Amino acid sequence: MDHERSSQHVENNQGGYVFANQNGQQSIYIDSMKDHLQNGLMALKGGMYAKAVTEFEESLSDARKAGAERLTDAAHDLALGHFSAALAMLGGRPPGDRVPEEIDRVENHLERAIGYADPVITHQATVLWALVKDDYYTAHGMVPRPPTAEVMAESVHGLGPSDLEPLLTHVGHVRGRTWQVLAARAAEFGLRPTVEQVDRPVARKHDPKRREQVRKYFIPTPAERSPAVHSTALGVAAVLVVVALALQNFGTVLFLVAAFFLGRWGWRKYGEYRRYLKRRAEALPKPSDARMDDWLKEDVEALRDKAADQVRLNPRLKKDGGDLVYPVQTVVGLPTGEMRQALPMRIIRGDDKRLRADHYDVLTLFLTNDLLSVYRCLIDFHTGEPIYEEVTERHYRDIVGVTSNRIPVPPHVVELFKSIDELIAESGEEAVDDRKYADLSFAQTFSLSIISGEKFEMSTGFGNSTDGTDEIAWTNNGPALDIIKKMVRARHSST
Repeated sequence: MDHERSSQHVENNQGGYVFANQNGQQSIYIDSMKDHLQNGLMALKGGMYAKAVTEFEESLSDARKAGAERLTDAAHDLALGHFSAALAMLGGRPPGDRVPEEIDRVENHLERAIGYADPVITHQATVLWALVKDDYYTAHGMVPRPPTAEVMAESVHGLGPSDLEPLLTHVGHVRGRTWQVLAARAAEFGLRPTVEQVDRPVARKHDPKRREQVRKYFIPTPAERSPAVHSTALGVAAVLVVVALALQNFGTVLFLVAAFFLGRWGWRKYGEYRRYLKRRAEALPKPSDARMDDWLKEDVEALRDKAADQVRLNPRLKKDGGDLVYPVQTVVGLPTGEMRQALPMRIIRGDDKRLRADHYDVLTLFLTNDLLSVYRCLIDFHTGEPIYEEVTERHYRDIVGVTSNRIPVPPHVVELFKSIDELIAESGEEAVDDRKYADLSFAQTFSLSIISGEKFEMSTGFGNSTDGTDEIAWTNNGPALDIIKKMVRARHSST
């Protein structure tokens, strides 16, 4: 009688108690399995995922020693232990963040949980497995073994409000159809995920006039010209012709010659005026400095949403249910090095004496307790869309320097500013003092140095010894630098 337990017990060598079944086999006190299970559920509820995993696996280990797999009345606890262990192993993180070995363990637990055929936990484990297949396999271009996530997602309809709660609370940022089905089922009961998902499409309000207006902002406006000069010259030439025809003597020749040269000069001035009107039409109307800054703010906000999806983090503070210990920080500057040399970039000083460019280097920084995740992109400011992207993640201990330095103006920056003067000269306007950049002596740079030798660096301003620094038209560079320094110092001092 395998399913019967004897009341006879003896003390084992470790001082604990064991039961002896009628086959003479020993199994540890089954209450130990239940105690570990309850401890695991409490740890899971508190978000202590590592402790929860340990407790659940201890519970399952005790169950094996007790031979609980053969006990019908233990099936629910065993299924719950396997499902909860898989849930805790994800650590509140998206499955796509896990490594293959971790996913293998998660899937093994889910398969075992489903095998007990518990009416509720089978549905929970099936849905969680579908989420894993969507976010770990499909999202990374891999094909999971059958059944498909789409088929498994149908188990969502077998879950009630209390059954949905663990999935809504402990699974975050999952991509794919299964999550949409799960969220829709939760909404039927007035429930919503504890962790807001970030795979929503980024909503952008594109201004159809933006591309043309940004282009005009960087075209120098030619100096004002009056039509009076050529109009007067042509008018006087016409009068001279009339007078010449009226004289009908030697003076006629003189007046006609004068009219010819004056008219030719006036016609040349008229041609210059027409070219001036064409250049003016190309340069005007310009957007204001404030409008340019508003576009940059809109771009940064859209990039933050996109970056959060790329780094797979909830961009809220931990106190609000997110992953961050500080708000998302953004540093905006001009590309340097090879990135700069590959771009036909323009930069100009606005009426407010702040620098604006038609391409920006943007670092979006996510600060968690242990890691600094960086989304870097180069945006074409004509459209606000990234044309280059990279994502990196670093432990604070790997960051050896966060600095803002003044360095001699790099050669490519000198050439960049010279090109602006050339543009002004081509427009027919002489370069004025506040647009002369040849006297720049230093560049202000933001630099994030990694122990491997990798370096994030960008120019955030330029200046000389007499006029101070002209900074990029983005005000958060300084505060972002201070916050990153604070976190790096804190984590280095605690190791």
